[in-house]
Amino acid sequence: MTNKRDRIEKLLSMAWNTNSTARALAIANQILEINPDNIEALILKADNTENHNERAEILLHAVSSLDKPESCNPDDRDLLALVINQRLAYAFYAMNRYDESFAYCEAALKFAAENEADPDAESNLEEMKRLYYRILIERQEWQKILAETMRDEEHSLAWAYSRLIAAWMIAPGKAQSVCANMFWDALMFGPDVPFYVLGYLEEPEDDSGPVEQEEFDFALMYYDAFSITEEFFDWFSRGTILFGLLSNRFDAKEREYMLDVIDTLGGYEEYEKMSKILVEADDAAIIEALAANKCLAN
Repeated sequence: MTNKRDRIEKLLSMAWNTNSTARALAIANQILEINPDNIEALILKADNTENHNERAEILLHAVSSLDKPESCNPDDRDLLALVINQRLAYAFYAMNRYDESFAYCEAALKFAAENEADPDAESNLEEMKRLYYRILIERQEWQKILAETMRDEEHSLAWAYSRLIAAWMIAPGKAQSVCANMFWDALMFGPDVPFYVLGYLEEPEDDSGPVEQEEFDFALMYYDAFSITEEFFDWFSRGTILFGLLSNRFDAKEREYMLDVIDTLGGYEEYEKMSKILVEADDAAIIEALAANKCLAN
């Protein structure tokens, strides 16, 4: 038994350290021939399987194997359960099976919240919150989003932009003053997010920093939530272009076009007013000034 376990451990080390998808998948299958219930091998196989249905089936096999004695190191069982729940939440989300995704997302969040001292759990908590709010948007549970964001002590991109969308959808176009404050707050958390959403910024380079990558990844997951209604999309675009013009995010040719667009969206007067107030300022100062002057509020 020890020789078998040692062999599996060596194969797992090889699989986790390879950059080749094909090799990782081959090693995972090799381990599963030795022990069909090895959870790490099942996770590896799922991670290297493109088909979402197949991936979910593999992960469900891993769930059913959690209580089997030879499936994993007992000390790792809880963390592996978190990893499986997280991956199942994403797999079902990718298949538009939001109720199942939400259930696994809640299970992962519960574990992460109960194990805050664990750095692995803490890093998973923020990622799961992002998916959690995204599913609530898909389910159009606007009141629940606002209630959750009021209780949520961890303020993040998902927290900021989800409550903005929910506040708008509860009273479309009728609470613009409240929504405007939320928009400027959200911009403080991720000033480039709207530009990725609207396609004004390209995907970050491979050597870009973690902040740029986080904002892009968030925008990629949430981009279609911002077009939930035409009215909201136009209002959101108006705020983004206003900030982009004042923070010099557009080149000369783009700037000329954006001035026409913001005029069409009804924000040209705001731009003229703010361009006289703000001569040179950083992003934070511009956002603070836009909020103080109640831009987007009507």
